[in-house]
Amino acid sequence: MNQIFIDDIRTLAQIGIYPHELTGSQMVSISLRLGIGGQAAHSDRIEDTIDYAVLVERLRAVLAQRRFGLLEHLAEYLARLIFDEFCPLWLTLTLHKPDVLQGVGRVGIQISRTFEQHIAGAASKVSPDRLTPVPFELAATGK
Repeated sequence: MNQIFIDDIRTLAQIGIYPHELTGSQMVSISLRLGIGGQAAHSDRIEDTIDYAVLVERLRAVLAQRRFGLLEHLAEYLARLIFDEFCPLWLTLTLHKPDVLQGVGRVGIQISRTFEQHIAGAASKVSPDRLTPVPFELAATGK
């Protein structure tokens, strides 16, 4: 299996819960590992892979439009967006605020998900009267 990596996407984000964070934007850094198939290695076509320039621009656009309280929520939101719009087989997303605490290099979060976990998580968020969630074990086997 192949992976695309994009390290240290630096962009401004409206994020934070403390009073001094509520009036402006802060620098955040995003690093990604995205599992992909091997089609593009054989075809040499951008349509057969994830266009990382488009992905980075999409993340920056989202961060410019919306406010988030916690890094955890932002990381989960970005993971869902990436799965929904770019369809990697799996992802690891690392998100941090550089130099946010005096004497601390960075604070952040790292999450890892498979596409199957994403689908199972999305199904479990649907109202119980509309859909019964499929347990991950069943979703992973396709039964």
